Amino acid sequence: MRAVPAVLEPSAASVEPRVGAQPFLKWAGGKWAVAPQIMARLPKDSRTRVYREPFLGGGAMFFYLEPERAILSDAVVDLIVTYRMVQTRVEPLIRKLEKLKETHSVDQFYDIRKRFNEERKAPEVDRAAWLIYLNKTCYNGLFRTNRSGEFNVPAGRFKNPGVVDPERLRLASAMLSRAELVCAPFTHLVEVASPGDLIYLDPPYIPTSRTSSFSSYSEGAFTLDDHERLAEVYRELDARGCLLALSNSDTPDVRRLYKGFDFSPIIASRAISAKAETRGDVSELLIRNVKRYP
Repeated sequence: MRAVPAVLEPSAASVEPRVGAQPFLKWAGGKWAVAPQIMARLPKDSRTRVYREPFLGGGAMFFYLEPERAILSDAVVDLIVTYRMVQTRVEPLIRKLEKLKETHSVDQFYDIRKRFNEERKAPEVDRAAWLIYLNKTCYNGLFRTNRSGEFNVPAGRFKNPGVVDPERLRLASAMLSRAELVCAPFTHLVEVASPGDLIYLDPPYIPTSRTSSFSSYSEGAFTLDDHERLAEVYRELDARGCLLALSNSDTPDVRRLYKGFDFSPIIASRAISAKAETRGDVSELLIRNVKRYP
């Protein structure tokens, strides 16, 4: 995979204390820390609307919003499999993770990584356990695959990694009982979304500098052409009467693609980045079709 640009992961300072469900994966671009900023800019009746999130990732906005009904999707097959196992088989999943935690070592990490890449037809609960284990023990908590779809992040340097949090997984499972999980590209929205649906979109960001390359944390880079198509889908959904909010970097390309919509600044920080000196607070955009908001 090509070099990956710094990814926005807001600092924990802006997170309100929560007792309910929270993300169980660390995911590039996760929105948990800026969820209060985003939530404050969504319609007041957001929780009672049909909620759609087509770039699920770590699911931060879903868990923070706590909608009554949700349709969650992502193009990464193993990610959706993992969510389904948390949703429907959380106790067997917890047991498998507890065993992996007991025997954790660098050698085990690379053995599990090899199995994850080679045993594509293994039981789904095993693949879900492997993904969560790799996510918790790999370098910087990245999920990144090469062009062949193979997970290629090296082991992290953890003395006692938090491989499994049973209570967090159980709370997530209960929250996911309200959700339908779908493996599909974002273009699927055009076929299924209805007027009045609330849709939050969090795609791989457009790079903020010319030296950055378009890339993603799964096989197949998310290119500028993909962003052009996403902007078309956004406009189609706006015309249909959906309520929209989309996160992206604050760049001329983003402002060009979504000209005519509302741009709200969101203060975030770079936390998943290969270089410590590139981390720090930045302003990104929340793009809304506020004329559709009640």
